Amino acid sequence: MGLAKSIFTVDNHVIPQPLGAGYPGDDPESMLLFHMDRYNVDVCVLKSHYHAGVNKNKLIADMVKRHPDRFVGLCCDYETQRKEAAKEAPWSIKDAVKELDELMSTGLYAGIGEGFPRDRNPRKPLLSWDVRMDEIFMVLELCRKYKSPLHYITGKTIGAQSWRNDMARNVVHGEFLENGSPLLCIELAAWYPDVPIILSHSGVEGSSYYMDDYEKCLYVAASHRNVFLDCGQWWAELFEKPLLDVNIGAEKILWGTGWGQPNLVQQTMPGQVPTTFNVMNLNDDRSPDTCDIWGWSQRELGRLNIPQDDLNLIMGGNAVHLFNIKTPQPADRLFKKAKRRYLSAEIPKGE
Repeated sequence: MGLAKSIFTVDNHVIPQPLGAGYPGDDPESMLLFHMDRYNVDVCVLKSHYHAGVNKNKLIADMVKRHPDRFVGLCCDYETQRKEAAKEAPWSIKDAVKELDELMSTGLYAGIGEGFPRDRNPRKPLLSWDVRMDEIFMVLELCRKYKSPLHYITGKTIGAQSWRNDMARNVVHGEFLENGSPLLCIELAAWYPDVPIILSHSGVEGSSYYMDDYEKCLYVAASHRNVFLDCGQWWAELFEKPLLDVNIGAEKILWGTGWGQPNLVQQTMPGQVPTTFNVMNLNDDRSPDTCDIWGWSQRELGRLNIPQDDLNLIMGGNAVHLFNIKTPQPADRLFKKAKRRYLSAEIPKGE
């Protein structure tokens, strides 16, 4: 079982960690570049999310400026979240979208994510889906304006401390909040068929071997041409169903591992399927250490007996297309021509 290789490799889901956050090494950027060179990863898509006291947007923008050939950035509503946390101003979707619009206009960011902006104040009442959907529509309008993808987070964490996660209510009240059930993406994808939506983790966010969200993600991707699957934490057997599905296939799967995600550890069950898997384990003794996710993921991909051209799409070609990533040779010579039958402003007749 060897490591899978692609003619041009992109991890479309990397979590950059700030200096002084307790992660291994003195220079996280150098550590990321070191790992990229070891595992032949040409480009990383850096995902932003609210991190108290750390402006991830600035961190990512600085990395993109220093290494435009190695990094692509996504942005989040950091400042709007910070003001809410500091009790300077209440969070509002209008402020969040205004901030995202200003960030996207700089040209330093290629999309939005991880996930949609949301009010993280746990003491506020839950929104109905109709109200939350109107908030999300404002973000999707922004993606349409900039012709940019959006990372839509799916999957769950496990462990004794999971209730502290701000996704906890989303999981419990899955019929209301988008993080609770990937099936809620069906309505959003139908309203915005020209906006590419990438289902982060595709239901497997270090959530051990629980498969309920994975199946839902496959259903959503098979139902909409503009929905893509982020597969970096899948073990080899999870690729079989989507690769056989004529409505998904290799052209709608993107390698994206969550490199840098804290609390991600690998476990093993000898003789079982999966034999090894990742767990985002929020237990009492949680540590900021992270596992060697690229080594594990490339080993799992190496178990697939599929055409190299399909593997090239999964490990790089699809991300190159969606994020408009520059390649050292023309992309249409590096990757086979995929059936790009999506991102139409109108739903084709007969569908």
